[in-house]
Amino acid sequence: MPLSTALPTKDNWADFYKKFHRLSGLDLTLYKQDQLQRRIVSMMESKSCTNLEAFYGFVSASSTSTQWFLDRLAINVSELFRNPEKWGELEKIILPKLLKNSNSLKIWSAGCSYGAEAHSLACVLDAKFPGNHSIVGTDIDQEALTQAKRGEFNDSDMKAVPKEYQKYFVREGQHFKAVAPLKKYLQFKTQNLLADRFETGFDLICCRNVVIYFSDEAKDALYKRFHAALKPGGILFVGGTERIFNAKEIGLETAVPFFYQKPIEQAGSREWRNAS
Repeated sequence: MPLSTALPTKDNWADFYKKFHRLSGLDLTLYKQDQLQRRIVSMMESKSCTNLEAFYGFVSASSTSTQWFLDRLAINVSELFRNPEKWGELEKIILPKLLKNSNSLKIWSAGCSYGAEAHSLACVLDAKFPGNHSIVGTDIDQEALTQAKRGEFNDSDMKAVPKEYQKYFVREGQHFKAVAPLKKYLQFKTQNLLADRFETGFDLICCRNVVIYFSDEAKDALYKRFHAALKPGGILFVGGTERIFNAKEIGLETAVPFFYQKPIEQAGSREWRNAS
C-alpha cells in the first residue's frame, strides 16, 4: 500500500471479516491475527488496493478472485518425508500397531497442501504394508490440490526421501512425478478445516504444521473434532512444534511424542501405555 495510506483499523478488519464470512463461510477471526493481517496487507498491495473496502470489492467480484484469496491464505511449505525421524517412528511403531486392529487403514492428511505428506504415506504403505488402504488429502487451496492430484514435486521436495522410496518418483522435465501404483491409495478434495463437517472412522489423521496459524481457541476446537473423527485406537500425528499440552482433557494419550492416541479401553487398561 502507498505510504500515505493508513493501515486498516480494528473496525475495518472486523467489517472485512464479517463480510468475507458471509461470502465464503470462512471465519478469519480463528486465525492468528498478526500473521493473517500482514499477509492480507501484502495481498492488498499486490492488487493496488488502498483500503480493505476496495480489497473486499476485488475479492468478492468473482468466484475466481475469491478462490485467489483463499489459495493465498494457505501457506504451502512442505516436502516429502518432512522430519524423517518421525516417519521412521510412523513406519516402525505406529503403522504396525494400527494394523493389529485393522487390515485396511483409513487415513486423512488434513491441510495436505500439494500432497507431499499424502504421497509419503502412500510410499510407506505400498512398500511395507500393501493392502486395501485409503488416504484422503484435504485442503482449502484449489491450486495446491490440483498439483497434489498430478503428483508433481520439485527437487527441494525430494531432499528427505529415503533411498528405498525414491523408486516411487521419476523425473519428467523440471519435476518429479509420483508413479502410478501410488494413485490407488490417494484421493484429494477441498475442505475448510474450520467450518466443514469431518468424516469419521479414521485410523490415522495427519495434521502437521497447519494449526500453528490458528488461534488457541480454534486449535482446541479442531483437536476435539479430530478426536471425534478417530476410531478408538486411532492416532493423530501433529507437527514438531505442535505438542498438544491439554491432550488428556481432549481424550488423547501420547503414544510416541507428537503421536496422540484415542484410547481403547481394555479390562481397566489402555493400549500404548508402554509404547514410548
